[in-house]
Amino acid sequence: MGKYVVGIDVGTTGSKAMVFDLKGNVIGKGYREYKLSEPKPNWVEVGAQFLLDITFEAVKDAVADSKVPNTEIDAIGFSVNRSSFCLVDENLKAIDDKFYVWLDSRAESVMAEMNGKISAARRNEITGMPGFNIFAAAKYYWVKQNESETYKKTKYFSTVDSYVMYGFGADKFAVEISDGTVSGLMDVRTLDWNKELADALGFDMAKFPPLCKPGEVVGTVKAEVAAKTGLAVGTKIVAGSGDQQLAAMGAGVIRDGAVSLTIGTFGLLAIGLAKPDFTALEGLMIPCSPVLGVFEVEGPQTSGATCYRWLRDTLCAEDVAEAEKKGVDPYVLMSEKYVSKSEPGSNGVIFYSALFGSGYPTWDTNATGMFLGLRNTHTKADMVRSVMEGITLEARRILEGVLAAGVQMDDVITVTGGASKSPEWCQIIADIMNRNIRTLDVADAAVLGAAGLASIGAGLLKDVGEVVGSMVRFGKVYSPIPANVAVYNKVAEVYKAAYDGLKNADVFTKLADLRPKV
Repeated sequence: MGKYVVGIDVGTTGSKAMVFDLKGNVIGKGYREYKLSEPKPNWVEVGAQFLLDITFEAVKDAVADSKVPNTEIDAIGFSVNRSSFCLVDENLKAIDDKFYVWLDSRAESVMAEMNGKISAARRNEITGMPGFNIFAAAKYYWVKQNESETYKKTKYFSTVDSYVMYGFGADKFAVEISDGTVSGLMDVRTLDWNKELADALGFDMAKFPPLCKPGEVVGTVKAEVAAKTGLAVGTKIVAGSGDQQLAAMGAGVIRDGAVSLTIGTFGLLAIGLAKPDFTALEGLMIPCSPVLGVFEVEGPQTSGATCYRWLRDTLCAEDVAEAEKKGVDPYVLMSEKYVSKSEPGSNGVIFYSALFGSGYPTWDTNATGMFLGLRNTHTKADMVRSVMEGITLEARRILEGVLAAGVQMDDVITVTGGASKSPEWCQIIADIMNRNIRTLDVADAAVLGAAGLASIGAGLLKDVGEVVGSMVRFGKVYSPIPANVAVYNKVAEVYKAAYDGLKNADVFTKLADLRPKV
């Protein structure tokens, strides 16, 4: 029996793989970043085979970096970006070789029609997912209504996990249950595809694939994939879960009230809750966790740290070049060069974090990103810091909404994702949230969670509780600084007022009308 497992995260903008021992130590890692395609306004796609090939490369890099014999790696597990999907034909190949990415909001054009057939509130009650256009159910309906030939050719609706697991060598084409609950097509009570919703929207239930459980061994690596990944033939392939469920698990959120905040491409506040009242929590996401039958309440932030990546690529290109020369992470360089040279509140500059619209509690596709308060005296440092603050202010608004809905949570928030690697950003989070926050030894909590499920499937660890006890270690604690909290309380009011004022004046809709249509 092997000593190591691999966690693989197929994210929105990159694939990451890490080799772990059973104590949660990272032995090797690999990462490959990729860009998304936007063929039309509000359409967001990525090539299916490209996604699989990139993931193979990330795994190969991690195995090589680990320098351990590949025969000592017993199993691999998957974390995947959720509610992205492709449609596969009779040969189980992706039709048009593309995934419809969760960020895609093309389904806005059919939302009124969908709601007329089955209300958003009823869909929320059945599925635990808000009736919003980013969820797979809405885009799947859009395909059926607008690309009927594609729908007819479809053998199976495929989440990212089903496509990637099959690509790695799974014995059957199957959707993992807990990831499937985020599609908006499953019943959170039965943990199966829902007939009421399918009948209302005219979906053929035969197009929904079989289901498998998190931690289930679904196959083994064959020779062709072994050559592409560096894994040994026979390595166990273990079903994982959605990235945010696994990020919560990797942050130790396995009991009522435990709370994590992920600031990555997708931002999310997650709270463990064994018996949620689905009706009372309308508007929040309530997927099943990797422990089937136990749920987590999620307040999503659709733009998240995508805004910081946009900042890197558009306003900090010279810093990226400098980082490459120095061999350092460009985000680390940006933090060191700019964030500490501004002040809490960014000297009056506020960035509204909505480059891909807004999530809970506003759920507004038309909301846009914006810099507010700019004057000729402001610097690049103010703008860089304001983007960090804006992303975090959006997370604060989610926190306030979740608390207003009556959800009880711990006082300490565990932070995961890229933001947790920046001491400057961690302090900003503590100050804006006015709560103690703590980091993790392994900030890539979703990757660790995937590896943890792999260890369960391989029989190396017993259950999720043992995974957390053995592999999850907490890092530094950041406490709010009262003077900074006072500043951010004022900034937060302006942040909310900016959205509310523009929304009430219908400015976001008018801006949407100005954007190119093709």
